[in-house]
This record gives sequence, structure tokens and C-alpha cells, in this order.
Amino acid sequence: MKFIKYISLFLIITITSVESFSQTNGELDRFGSEGLSQKNVIKLFPNPSVDFLEVRINNSTIENASFTVHNIIGNVVEVEIDQTSENQFRLRVEDLAPGYYLLAIKDDQNLFKETYKFLKR
Repeated sequence: MKFIKYISLFLIITITSVESFSQTNGELDRFGSEGLSQKNVIKLFPNPSVDFLEVRINNSTIENASFTVHNIIGNVVEVEIDQTSENQFRLRVEDLAPGYYLLAIKDDQNLFKETYKFLKR
């Protein structure tokens, strides 16, 4: 009889803890970014890239962005950069050796500086 009580108690605790830690749709929405204003959203695509790497800067306060590509050990690698629209840039990576690279983006006032990793195939 005690064994059945312990098993029942164990099942109740397990079911209760699983329900309390699981997320419902309401909880997921609570952590969304609807109320937050995200500035300087940077997107790199396609990643991995073969010929070109597109960089899109959305909701930006960045003016006169500069780009620096580094190989995985930190050496600066020269790439051709074209501005295709106001907030979109194209980096020509077809001449790079396959591997991981780091793209450093900063503005002229040093208010924004971020580094992003991409893979060249």
C-alpha cells in the first residue's frame, strides 16, 4: 500500500513539474520583441557563402559603415565591397579560401562595432 502511495505521489509531482516548466503560446509571446525596439539588426546571407556575402542592416542608426574581413587567426583579408542599396552591401568572397571568417562592422563615430562569423565554401 505504501508503494502505491509513493508511486502516486511521484506521478503527481512529475506531471505538475512538467506542466509548470512547459511553455504555452502566451508565455512565448511574452518573451517576444514586440515591445522592444531593436536597432541595428544585421543579417548576413547566404551563410555559408560561395561567391558573394550579402549584408543587410535594418532599423539602423549606423552612418558610413566600414567593413573589415579577418580570417580565423585574425589576419585582415582584402575583399571587394559594393553598396547595392541604402542598407545593403555585397562582399565578394569568391577568391577567399574555404573556411571561417570574421566580418567586423563599425561606424565612423565608433558608436557601433560588432563582429559576425561566416563560412566561405
